[in-house]
Amino acid sequence: MPKIVDHDARRAELAEAVWRLASTEGLEAVTLRAVAAQAGWSTGALVHYFADKEALLLFAFRLVAERVGRRVAAAAEREPDPLELVRRTLTEGLPLDAERRTETRLWFSFLGLALTRPALAKAQRLAYRAWRARVAQLLREAQRAGRLDPELDSEREAAALVALVDGLAVQATFEPRTLSGPRQQALLDERLARLQGSGAERGSPA
Repeated sequence: MPKIVDHDARRAELAEAVWRLASTEGLEAVTLRAVAAQAGWSTGALVHYFADKEALLLFAFRLVAERVGRRVAAAAEREPDPLELVRRTLTEGLPLDAERRTETRLWFSFLGLALTRPALAKAQRLAYRAWRARVAQLLREAQRAGRLDPELDSEREAAALVALVDGLAVQATFEPRTLSGPRQQALLDERLARLQGSGAERGSPA
């Protein structure tokens, strides 16, 4: 009886080999031969799944984005408060634990590489758009629930919040002592608190 091969699992195995290499040695160390060795494969077997390095990197990037997306979706199933979901959605972009620190390093490594790789640049643009759109949607839900100022520009605020998280993630990666996990979370929470407070101030009597 022929052996049944889970091709999705094998592709994921290769993507994880990319992550291990990139997180310890940088993306410049990622070659088909190095990834195959890291995964315990032959180069010929790897090429059966990915014709070149470009295709392998693109798949690895998309898998990182999907992992984050699954955690956000899981949180949405348990949390009915849209503002708390805004917080959790944004927090997933902060390097607060070992898993997210690795993801952050990979994310920004891919960003640098995307400057000369159109397919990877497109994938990252789509990931950022989806992130901003999700935050904007949750802000609108909070507005409908009376939790935020109805005149708030949700698209503009979502872009600002995502930019804040991006900036915190970059700085925390290079200065982890200055921007510890609790400090990152506190800065994000302060921004969200001001966002809620601005609505209360506008609605208060003169």
